[in-house]
Amino acid sequence: MSVPEFPAALTELEIVPPPGHPILALPVRVSPFGARLERHTLEWADSYQLLETARQRERLAGTRLGELIARAFPFVREDRLEPLAGWFTWAFIIDDWYDGPGGEVIDGHDRMLTQVLDALPVDGRHRVTHPGKLFRQLAAVWTRMAGPQSVQWRLRFVDCMAAFMESFGYEAINRRAAVTPGVVSYTQLRRQSGGITPCLNLLEYAAGLEVPGIIRRSDPFQRMFNCAADAVVWVNDVVSLRKELAIGEVTNGVLALAAERRCGLPEAVRAAYRRVAAVIDEFHRAEAELEHLCRDWRGLPESDQRAVRLFADGMKYWMRGNLDWSLHSDRYRRPERIRLGTAPTLVSD
Repeated sequence: MSVPEFPAALTELEIVPPPGHPILALPVRVSPFGARLERHTLEWADSYQLLETARQRERLAGTRLGELIARAFPFVREDRLEPLAGWFTWAFIIDDWYDGPGGEVIDGHDRMLTQVLDALPVDGRHRVTHPGKLFRQLAAVWTRMAGPQSVQWRLRFVDCMAAFMESFGYEAINRRAAVTPGVVSYTQLRRQSGGITPCLNLLEYAAGLEVPGIIRRSDPFQRMFNCAADAVVWVNDVVSLRKELAIGEVTNGVLALAAERRCGLPEAVRAAYRRVAAVIDEFHRAEAELEHLCRDWRGLPESDQRAVRLFADGMKYWMRGNLDWSLHSDRYRRPERIRLGTAPTLVSD
């Protein structure tokens, strides 16, 4: 469906959830390593020369990625801070690259996907040398991140990364046609394009514990995972609306709701938060089922039970922490046109 016309200046638009919204009842916990994480993100960007200008570096600092990581991974182990910071640095820069020069190109997404996957070998050891700075930086992060993780975890993470990269191609097609997808198809695309699925898998890396496969593949766990992912990306669509309208983005849930319902943005924002409330309620129902399943399933050692509890808590921290961080981050508070990723050398010679 075509994109409705809205003014770019939306300073009066209410983007916070209403009082009593279930997202506000989710727990808040923040890692004490926030300041170190902020430093690490800038160090990764500086070491690989990912930013071209002082204003881009200021923009990265104002994004407050360290706060996001500290809120979403409050139990992160100290020895895993740097790789986590490196991955988030990469993710936000490549997202901005696709908002800029990368988003103008329809062809070439398969090549980009291949280059990203080359930087993520499942054995976790083989380093691919590539002239593109972003690929070299990702390979360095992966070498440190993959080592302590199981093959099963690596396979899941790489699959989520493939879906993340594939989604950029579909967003580029929508942008070129100035078409906002329908709500049903958008929901499926956004779960991948938001990068939240690899983020949720990083909960296990941050904690140093992995949920056993038999639990991960269970229906309640899968529902919890999808609900948490949907809550995060729909909240992101609300808080990022000003920024995305400023850059001409069309793949946004609020815009999809406004077009489908033929309503204004304030009503579309309220509808988006109603969707978030519904998926959080479904998350809690699935969590109760998962707790019953774990009690009834003999043979799960305490370490596995703890991994399940931490992952469930981590998904709650992600849902709430993403909201709180978004309200502090200049990425959404100051919807400027400055993008973190613009240089051609990020992806080529």
